[in-house]
Amino acid sequence: MVLEKLGRSLDTAIRKIRRLPSVDKDAIDALIQDLQRSLLSSDVRVELVFQMTENIRKEAMNTKLQKARRRDFVIKLVHDELIKLLGGKTAPIRIKPGKKNIILLVGIQGSGKTTTIAKLAKYYKSKGYNVAALTTDTWRPGAYEQLEQLSEQVGIKCYGNPNEKNAVKIAIQEAKKAINDGNDIIITDTAGRHKEEKELMKEMAILEQKLKPNEIILVIDGTLGQQAYNQAEAFAQITNIGSIIVTKLDGTAKGGGALSACSAANVGIRFIGIGEKIDDFEEFEASRFLGTLLGIPDIESLVQKVQEAEVDVEPEMVKRMMHGKFTLDDLYLQLKSIKKVGKFKQILAMMGGGNIPDALKEDAEANL
Repeated sequence: MVLEKLGRSLDTAIRKIRRLPSVDKDAIDALIQDLQRSLLSSDVRVELVFQMTENIRKEAMNTKLQKARRRDFVIKLVHDELIKLLGGKTAPIRIKPGKKNIILLVGIQGSGKTTTIAKLAKYYKSKGYNVAALTTDTWRPGAYEQLEQLSEQVGIKCYGNPNEKNAVKIAIQEAKKAINDGNDIIITDTAGRHKEEKELMKEMAILEQKLKPNEIILVIDGTLGQQAYNQAEAFAQITNIGSIIVTKLDGTAKGGGALSACSAANVGIRFIGIGEKIDDFEEFEASRFLGTLLGIPDIESLVQKVQEAEVDVEPEMVKRMMHGKFTLDDLYLQLKSIKKVGKFKQILAMMGGGNIPDALKEDAEANL
């Protein structure tokens, strides 16, 4: 699961509080220590961790409540502060049908922008929009060819000019072509740039000025660690960042540094990338994500996944089940249907099993 270790340690800290008959100063101090340990070990910025836990401490100690009610109040405080850390609720990007709609992706080199463009394109294509990809990356060898190949996988057209070295000229000319071809949304890739690369940062500001995008999304590598905060802060000073996409939140990624980037840019996370495949991409909703971290079921997302998978129900099998009959063939069909919905560990997370170790979930999936 995404941020599995953080989820388990936060869950343990909150369970300790839940088990107490009443919550006093010592219990709050112990909770604060557990929270600090959990967040710092996941690469969340030190200043943010201490600011957050100090807010919890002040509210928990200064609010007059009956002892029995203080426990639930403290748990609610932790929940609300974690939601704030995750950037809160992000408003959807306003897409105007029949108008120029441009989404500009920015970030440092190696953050996964190009792959994310294909994932984002597939997302909007599934919503019924005509989507195009556009690359303005004139620095990285093979940037155009990579995006063209990914665009073919998604079934969209890729725009760009590998022979032109002026990124701004490419952006203006190719965006105009994409609009004239009837595309509703143009998702634009930019060259990876570091906060110290002044000329590239200046180029990014000019691209924003010329393209006038609906939104600029900062793509942050989930494995970046503490540097994520500084990079996000630098990008936010140059351009009007509207939201964040966190990539590579699979495997051993701690992810806390990328989550800190929300505070630096003062925006929320819109999507997360949880693998290399095009489908390993999820909308981010802070409350649901926190629920998954803490092992709380997310039935709404599970139902949505089942509907999107268009799982066929065999009428004869339903009849047999209604009469109390269930064969091995029926079991086989049910297991095949589960695989259509998605990865087994993602389904378990939606059912409240997010804190089951990934190794056990992967074994279960391999045995399906």
